[in-house]
Amino acid sequence: MPYLSGVLTGILLTIIAAYLIDHVGSQPGTQDIVNWSVVSQKLGAAQEEVRQEVHEATAPKEAAIPEPTPPATSEPAPAPQTP
Repeated sequence: MPYLSGVLTGILLTIIAAYLIDHVGSQPGTQDIVNWSVVSQKLGAAQEEVRQEVHEATAPKEAAIPEPTPPATSEPAPAPQTP
């Protein structure tokens, strides 16, 4: 578990460092390390996919409608005839 948290912390620090280098003190005409518009577009698409999957997974299932049973007859059975 400590290894995983260390890896995730390293990834997060790398992303923050790249963002800060690109945006703090940037001068006109310099090239960015990361194309942030592409990152934003990809994250937006991934977010929409996750939202759709969660919606489908949590949507209530339509219950199968049981077929109606014929109503019970209230007429008495015919009496047997004697010869």
